[in-house]
Amino acid sequence: MIVINITLLISASIILIIKTKTLSTPNMKNIFWALTSTVIMKTCSVITGYNELTTRLPLYELAIINNLSDLSAVVSNIFLFHFGISLLTHNIKTLIDYKIFPVLLFAGYMMLYFSGIIETSELNVTSKFSFGYNGAILGCVGCFNLFYYYKKKELKDRISRYGFLLLGLTMFIYAITEGVLTTKIFSAMVIEGLKIIFSILLVISSLTVTDVIKKEERLKKIGFI
Repeated sequence: MIVINITLLISASIILIIKTKTLSTPNMKNIFWALTSTVIMKTCSVITGYNELTTRLPLYELAIINNLSDLSAVVSNIFLFHFGISLLTHNIKTLIDYKIFPVLLFAGYMMLYFSGIIETSELNVTSKFSFGYNGAILGCVGCFNLFYYYKKKELKDRISRYGFLLLGLTMFIYAITEGVLTTKIFSAMVIEGLKIIFSILLVISSLTVTDVIKKEERLKKIGFI
């Protein structure tokens, strides 16, 4: 199941990179680069945390890979939080450049790590509940908000429009899987199954979610001309 999940996450990463590069609106491009970075770092975390790849490694190499897996998860959660905030505030004029947030947050986590105050695994858990869960919920609300926004504008491309609804559901499943469900409540098989559902929905929504934005960009250019 983990191999399937890794394959799906890699696919979603590639799709998001290609789709995000084609956006011309800087604000939306920034938002979806945050989502792309989230998925890429999540993929790195899952790959480096795959036990079948690390069982025969020497202890020092295993420790390095485990730390890399935890730090990748931390960075993924920070970018997810950035995605959620940016998505909800993209139409609000502020004096704060939210692009600096992931850098500052990661720098703060690195200070905690190198100072020895907190272990890497504890950083992972902290970032999961503080940034990962909250970022996914904010992203969920932001996606539902954009879905209703584009529905109200009555754009004809329903498939792309419903991509935001699907991405919102994807974010909600991620929040539940990563922040609520534990092996004390459900079996590891159930949780892994939900993670695969999350990855499948992520791949599908990644194929469509930016198309409606590109269509609106084209309409604005035509209107300007």
